[in-house]
Amino acid sequence: MMLPFVHRLRGIRRPSDPPGNNSGNGGGELSQDDMKKSNDDAYYPSCYDVLKVRYLLQHIWKWKRNSEELFPVELVDMIVDAAEYWATSESGLEGETIIRKDQDQALLTTVPLCYDVNTLDSDSPQMLPHRTVHPCRKIIFSILAHDQGWGGGARNKGPYDGSYTWFDTQIIHSAQKPPPCSEEATQGVQHVHFESGNPLLLPSPHKLQSNRTADKNPQLHRITWHYLDDVPSESSEAEDIENSTGRGRATLDGSQVRSLEVGDAIQVWGRARFGGWINHVQRVSVRVFWAV
Repeated sequence: MMLPFVHRLRGIRRPSDPPGNNSGNGGGELSQDDMKKSNDDAYYPSCYDVLKVRYLLQHIWKWKRNSEELFPVELVDMIVDAAEYWATSESGLEGETIIRKDQDQALLTTVPLCYDVNTLDSDSPQMLPHRTVHPCRKIIFSILAHDQGWGGGARNKGPYDGSYTWFDTQIIHSAQKPPPCSEEATQGVQHVHFESGNPLLLPSPHKLQSNRTADKNPQLHRITWHYLDDVPSESSEAEDIENSTGRGRATLDGSQVRSLEVGDAIQVWGRARFGGWINHVQRVSVRVFWAV
C-alpha cells in the first residue's frame, strides 16, 4: 500500500524550513494530553513498511518494462530519503519531574539506534535493518516544561536570555550492552554542587534547549535535528536562532545526527542552576529516525 508513502512526501525538508524552527508556545498552559494530540496525525512506518516500499519501488521498474532489471538501488535510496520514509523508535518520560539548583537528572535514554527494544534484556539484542554504519537521519525532541516563573534580569537578547534551567544531551555508545557499574551517566546521578569553571555550570552552545526565562506557563518545544542541517555555530543565523528559540547554537550543523552509529543512544538531562531556579519537567519524548 503506497498511501503512507504519499503522506510522507509532504514532509520533505525545504530550504525555507530552517533547522532552528522549533515550536515554543509562548501563550497559555499546555497539558500532557495537548502534547500527545499534536502527533495524532503523524504516520511513522515500521522497518517492515520501509522494506515493503523499497521492494515495490525496485520491482515496479521490472514489471512495467517486462525486463529482468530492477530499479537501481541508489535511486531507491534517493527517493526514500527525499520522502523521509524512515523507520523510527520513540522513548518518553511521563509525569512531572522537578529539578532544583544543581540537582541535575538524567530524564530518559533512547533505544539504542537500530535495535529492537523488546530484545534489549536478552543476551543477544536483535539488530534491526538499517543502511550504512551511520543510518540516523533525523531526531525530534519534544519537551513540555517551565521554570519557577520569576527571577532573571533584563532579557535583551530574547525570551530565553538569562535562563538557568535547561536540557542537555549525552551520547552513550554501544548502549545495547550492559553499562559498567561505575559509569555515572547511565545511573541518572544527581550532582550536589558545581564549582566555577565546571563545563556544566552554565548552559553551553551545545545545549539541547532552554526554558523561557521566568515564565510559569508550560512551554512545548519541539526541536528537530536533521542530517542535512548545515548552520555553522559561529554564524549570525545560529546566534539569532539561539536567541529566539532557546536552542543551542552548536546543534544546528547536523553533525550530531550524521555521527551517530548503530547501537548509540541519546540521554537527555534536565538541569537547574543558582538559588531559586527550578526546572519543572512535565513530559519529554525523543523520536529517532534511521534509513533502512
